[in-house]
Amino acid sequence: MGFESNAITRRPLGALVPAVIPALLLAACGGPALSPTVLPPTPVPASAPASAPTAARLTLPLRVPSTTWRVQSAATVRVSGGGSAAGPEQRVQSNAVVSWSAERQPSGAVRAAGQVDSFTVRTSFDSQRSVQLPSTPAMILLEAVLDSTVVRVATKPPLANECDRPEAGAGALARELLVRVPDGVMRGDRWQDSSVTLICRNGVPMTAYTAMISRLESVDADRLVIRREISSRFEGKGGTAFRGLELSGTGSGVQRVEISSQRGTVERLEGSGTLTLMTTERLPGSPARTQQIVQRTEFSAVRR
Repeated sequence: MGFESNAITRRPLGALVPAVIPALLLAACGGPALSPTVLPPTPVPASAPASAPTAARLTLPLRVPSTTWRVQSAATVRVSGGGSAAGPEQRVQSNAVVSWSAERQPSGAVRAAGQVDSFTVRTSFDSQRSVQLPSTPAMILLEAVLDSTVVRVATKPPLANECDRPEAGAGALARELLVRVPDGVMRGDRWQDSSVTLICRNGVPMTAYTAMISRLESVDADRLVIRREISSRFEGKGGTAFRGLELSGTGSGVQRVEISSQRGTVERLEGSGTLTLMTTERLPGSPARTQQIVQRTEFSAVRR
């Protein structure tokens, strides 16, 4: 699949970068994951009274009722390098209404069915016009599996080719509302998940390596709060024998998740992240040209 001569100058801002995030930072769909590990809680100081009450261990409902959220992702993008000065900061905003119902296991594994509708993307690349992405169905049906070996969100029916499809971006927004919380954790406990995901944007296949550490910060009869720290690494290559494009980068993010202790549903999710990508274009007989893309993203979801 070829690239135009401006493949890493102006055109990727409207094609590659907005599509990559939140799909990359938010780890949209597919790919095997390493087995999660529950990390020990912060040790109790030696001076703590021996008679201090034991903290309650958490158990969430195994059936999570159908729930709907208003989801928004807002990003700023800046490109520099490639023999030119840094361009102006651009903006990309995605909005959707997401619904999920799910069944979970004591390990925190989740099997869910849901949908995305009202999915729109607004960018400064199209003169501030708010548009419905072309060829996006009015409603996108999804099914998901989230456990110790698989993290996958897929459309129903499955797409023959997910590369550059807007449904993949919609699935990325919906994916964040599926949170794995093992039974038996206490306040202060941490657990870790790692995944390897294959994705494709602007015709460039990429591999995303993501690690997430979750910590139960507080829990009571009504609500629990989880802090998630996310780190990612990306690698990809694409192009033709006459023009190639290489991608590499890293990302990091933090999320705060509020979950109903009674229902097991996410009540509110807020997060932010930064992605830095290096793109290198190689043409026969010409020196390689490299650009840096920095994107900062704010994500929020509120139960309706």
